Amino acid sequence: MIFKTPAAEEDLINLWRYIAQDNPAAADRVHQSAEKTFESIADMPGIGTAYRSKRAKLHGLRFFPLTQYPNYVVYYREIDNGIEIVRVLHAHMEKERRLET
Repeated sequence: MIFKTPAAEEDLINLWRYIAQDNPAAADRVHQSAEKTFESIADMPGIGTAYRSKRAKLHGLRFFPLTQYPNYVVYYREIDNGIEIVRVLHAHMEKERRLET
């Protein structure tokens, strides 16, 4: 099962809107890549790299780039019956602050 937090859902919407301003077809491709990446992660949750942070709220978090779009990174954690997509962020965004929301 793939569960997306409200913040992750908002990230996906904002990402699509941003790319669609110039190229709606490209925005669709990025969105499809995100969904395929989520499925790959759900199949093999250990595929991502452990996110190192001293903050308890971020314990267990992992990250993995979008397939074909490595500038976008999925932050997720394994849960009992699947994965929780926490955020989908551009690699150059300030992660720590955004992951805490």
